[in-house]
Formats: sequence, structure tokens, C-alpha cells
Amino acid sequence: MAVEKRSSNQPELFTASFLAICVIIFIGYCNITVFYNLYVYLAQIGIPENWRGFIIGCSSLSTILFFVAASPYLTPANAHRNIYLGVVLLIICGFSYLFCRDVLGLIIVRLLNGVGVFLITASALTLLVAQIPPSRSGQAFGLYSVASLLPYSTVPALFDWLSPMMASPAWAYALMSLALLPAGVMNFRLSKAKPAKPAVAMNKPASFTEMAGNCAKPQIAFLLLINAIYYLNFSGLFFLAKGLFLSRNMDNVGLFFSIQMVCMILVRVLANRIFDKVNKVRLVRFCYVLTIVGFAVVYFSYTPLPLYGASLILGLGMGLGAPSLNSLMYSLSRDRFKAINANLMMMSLHLGNFCGPMAGSAAVTWLGYGGFLLVGMAANFLGLGLTYVFSRQRQAQ
Repeated sequence: MAVEKRSSNQPELFTASFLAICVIIFIGYCNITVFYNLYVYLAQIGIPENWRGFIIGCSSLSTILFFVAASPYLTPANAHRNIYLGVVLLIICGFSYLFCRDVLGLIIVRLLNGVGVFLITASALTLLVAQIPPSRSGQAFGLYSVASLLPYSTVPALFDWLSPMMASPAWAYALMSLALLPAGVMNFRLSKAKPAKPAVAMNKPASFTEMAGNCAKPQIAFLLLINAIYYLNFSGLFFLAKGLFLSRNMDNVGLFFSIQMVCMILVRVLANRIFDKVNKVRLVRFCYVLTIVGFAVVYFSYTPLPLYGASLILGLGMGLGAPSLNSLMYSLSRDRFKAINANLMMMSLHLGNFCGPMAGSAAVTWLGYGGFLLVGMAANFLGLGLTYVFSRQRQAQ
């Protein structure tokens, strides 16, 4: 991607630092998406069905706890050190899957995995938010989200292709962790580069009391909840679609994700300027409506063609969601809380990532694999309704 030239009325966004941070985020998310087949792998090694959803969600659970406890203390000044710690921890966890095959061991590894995810993604986001020009927040979050989406479009397809060459998926988890080594090198170069003048001053850590007071504001609270519901749908589909495809005698779930994610990426790249021009709440509503339609098509489809059509619908809908939600939170936040609220949006993302596999796997147990799609549709209707409550809250202030 070409670096934009600075103009007198267009603040620079695509700096070398911005792009380097996006690469670190991309590599961090590769170490999340490689677990797309974890539910199936847990079944293969004999983990009881009632533990699988919880084990998958443990990574997000510990990430959530660290976002709550540590987000106020994250600043650009300590972000690089935290990224190093996250790299080391995720590599250790990646190779631990080769040896841990019992419930307790896997719970511990997944909890530590979540800490590593927090250290890398939250720290990188803190660095990113510090330099986003306020007038280009929609574009910035649109392209940041591309960095986090690319792994979803490539990693499942890559490891679907490589899986016959591996003794078990645990080798994929271990090998992918080694991709964090270049992220550590890039972080080192980034830490030594001359820092650009930050767009938002936020080097002073906030207290937990300040963060709690900020979260108690109705607009902030509703936006966090809407974001969590969005990711509940996203994660439920991501972690359970592999089993759904196998239950319907289809094998290539990687292609389904590739179509969906490429569509999401194209929406965010080709239409990223609309995120600063079009009403963001309306974009979020459109996202929820299309996601409902997409889930319904998947629910009733038993052949590849309509399923791949559904992936296009989901890609268009979900492509509009995350940039609009993050940009909306950025615009609502005072400078003091921009980085904190950006990380709280990440926390709500992981809350959705925790609840999605948990609710979805419970629905699979009771209703079969189509059950998690029914849970998703219900959640989408709830999220759509909350956008209207959010709008009334904004009008009341």
C-alpha cells in the first residue's frame, strides 16, 4: 500500500510507524485465527464435549480480565516492553499444545494464551490510537481492522491445505507461534525510531476509578455491549463452522472464510472513506441486518454454492461493523480516554469471543450444529435493537 503524501488539509495517516503497528497486529491475529479448528481438535484428543467451549473461551476470558485490570496502565511509553513479553508468552503457549492433552493443562495454556494476546494487541492498539489524526479515525480503524482480518482470510485456508502434512493441529499452533519472532524484531525497530508527534496526548495512566466512571456513561456502556454482540456472532461462526461443514459432509471451510474475509477486507479498503462521512449508527444497523440474512442462509444450506453465497453476504455486513463501531467510540471519547476506550472495545471483542463459543457449543449440544446459528440470529436482533436505544441516549444528551 502506498504511503499517502501529506497535504495542507489532510493530516498524514499512513506513516511508517502506522504500517509497522498494523503488521504487528496482523501477526498477533494470526496466532488467534490458527485455532479455527480447536473445537474439532479437542474432540479428536478425547476432551469431553461439555468442556470444549469453555477451553476455547479461556483465552478470551483471561484477555478480558487483563483488559479490565491493566488497560488504565497501558501507555505508549510501556507498550513496546509489553509486546516483547507477549511474543515470548505466545511462543511458549504455542509449543505447549504439543504436550497438553488434558482438560486442566489446556485450560492453563489457554488462559496464558489470552494474556499473551492482550499484551500484544492492546499494546499495539495503544500505540496506534496515540497517532491517529482525529479527522481520519474512520479510515484508520478501517485499515487497522484489515490488519486484524487478513489472518481470518488466509490462516484457515493455509492450514486446511497443510493439515494432511501434519501429525495433528497442535503442530500448526506451535509453528504459527514462530511467526511472532519477526513481530518482535519489528517492535524493536519501532521502539528505536524517532517517535512522531502524537495526535492524542495520553502518556499519564488513568486510575481504575476513572476508567469505571468512564464506562458507566450510558453511551459508552451501550456501545461496548453492541460491540460484544457483534463479536459473539463473529466468533461463534468462526470456531464452530468447521464442525458444521463436516456435519454436512463438506470439508473446505477455509474457502468459506476466505470469501467472507476477502469481502470484508475489500469493503474496508475500497469504501474506507465512507466511515468518516456516513452516519456510523446506520452502518452498524445495516451490518446487523445483513448478518441476520447471512446466518439464515447458512442455516438452511446443505450444499457449497449457497453457503459461499452466504459468506459474501456476511462479508459485506460484517465488513461495515467493526470500523463504524470503533470510529464511533473514538469520536465519543475525550482525549484522556481515547486509548482506554479503544482497549475497552477490544475487551468487549474478547467478551464476545468468550461468549460466542460458549453459547454456540451449548446450542450445538442441545440442537445440533445448526443451533449456534439460531443463537447468532437472536443475538443479531438484540444488537440491532440496542442501536436504537443507543441513538435515543445520544439524542437525550
